[in-house]
Amino acid sequence: MRRWWVSFPMPQTKPKVLTNKSFDAAIADHRVVLVDFWAEWCAPCKTMAPDLIEIARESEDDVLIAKVDVDKERQLVERFGIKSMPTILTFHEGELHSSYVGAVPAAGLRAALDEAQKPKRKGLLRSLLGG
Repeated sequence: MRRWWVSFPMPQTKPKVLTNKSFDAAIADHRVVLVDFWAEWCAPCKTMAPDLIEIARESEDDVLIAKVDVDKERQLVERFGIKSMPTILTFHEGELHSSYVGAVPAAGLRAALDEAQKPKRKGLLRSLLGG
């Protein structure tokens, strides 16, 4: 007997752990991504963890909340010039949108996601010159 069913995307219940191998695909697969660069030994990172879980649960299907362990993923740390933890990066349609250094409260994380929903603004000079 054959079984037929439709697969629906499951809502995110916690931040997705990204590695050097999975990072680019995850960024490309979602319209908006918020990535927390963190470390196990980082106290401010630990204080943000419950807020990231809550926001992951609230997120829409095209929004990804993710984490990168800076001690395990040195290539990504170097690639993005991460110097302090926690560092939050947001991406919009595959492009780096914004970065935030230091512990960000839940309201700030939600604001960062709201801002990342909008395309990054061009500078006035670039927009005037058609760049």
